[in-house]
Amino acid sequence: MEGDLAMLNIEIDETTNVIEARPEGTLAASEFEALGKAIDDYASKRGRMPGLVVFLKGVPHWDGLSALRAHFEMVRKHASVLPRVAVVTDVMGLSFVPGLADIFVRARLRHFDVKDQSEAIAWAGSPENEPEGYQLIEGFPDNVIAIRALGEVTSRDYEDQLIPLVREKAARLGKVRLLMQLGPEFEGYSAGAIWDDARLGLTHWRSFERVAVVSDIGWITRSVKLFAPLMPSEVAVFPNAAMDAAKLWITDAKPA
Repeated sequence: MEGDLAMLNIEIDETTNVIEARPEGTLAASEFEALGKAIDDYASKRGRMPGLVVFLKGVPHWDGLSALRAHFEMVRKHASVLPRVAVVTDVMGLSFVPGLADIFVRARLRHFDVKDQSEAIAWAGSPENEPEGYQLIEGFPDNVIAIRALGEVTSRDYEDQLIPLVREKAARLGKVRLLMQLGPEFEGYSAGAIWDDARLGLTHWRSFERVAVVSDIGWITRSVKLFAPLMPSEVAVFPNAAMDAAKLWITDAKPA
């Protein structure tokens, strides 16, 4: 342990490449400043950004407006550069996670149950270049957006990649087609990504001519089939073994 504060205990573990923060009780401005300094010092000394693991027991409290300002200043400065933020909570603390997802919108944020602390630390400290999010699949016509989901899909994957791509192609081509594969490498959506997925459908629902979802995940295929009749586009669901059929369907030149 390199730092131990009264209400925000900080542990730095170079072997796992993480900084652990354990807020307890009422948090003062100086404690958030110390956390920001720990992140800066780590990056300066080791030449890489650490992952951050936050252990929450219930909802934290701030010691007045100065502490709240210090918290958001620390977030403003570091949220764009922290590669991963793992939040480890009990049931009560889970209610605070959606707010953290909004604050750390540029970082990959994932919730872990208290029994999965080791998994949380391993994930937060894993290499930054480990493939996650949406990966473009090559070899499709210009009017087709083909993507494969890897690991956890977060709000950043929508904001930085998928939404701008849909906007650009829809403005240029009028109608676009979407093929989305959620195979065994897909681990799930973050809270922020679920909201962005809904926002994408509501905002651009008339931009899609056809949508193909390739997955063996039951809740995903059932949800797509449930909402398909409400879509103005043609929607089809394929198992992973039928990826070739999905490719033929999404590129079919016949009108949808």
